[in-house]
Amino acid sequence: MELRIDFPKMPAGKSLDTMRAELDSVLGDDGWLLGSGQDGEHGYVELELEDEKMNPKYGIMAVKAYLQRAGFDAETTMELNGAVVGIFE
Repeated sequence: MELRIDFPKMPAGKSLDTMRAELDSVLGDDGWLLGSGQDGEHGYVELELEDEKMNPKYGIMAVKAYLQRAGFDAETTMELNGAVVGIFE
């Protein structure tokens, strides 16, 4: 199950590489990075969440909690199966 994160800007002191490493740590064996990019301040990260051995909602909740704790902008969104939600919704 693919999850896309779109962010308008990185939190202070973070880089795309830092974000990728932290998401990898948060997900462990329950997901992996598919792609990422940044154009100016705006960027995205695409993840594949494991859904065969566990319910992907735990991965979704872990990613959402990470984005909130890391200080991502309130306009940061997550897209899953065509549904886009804010990280504070």
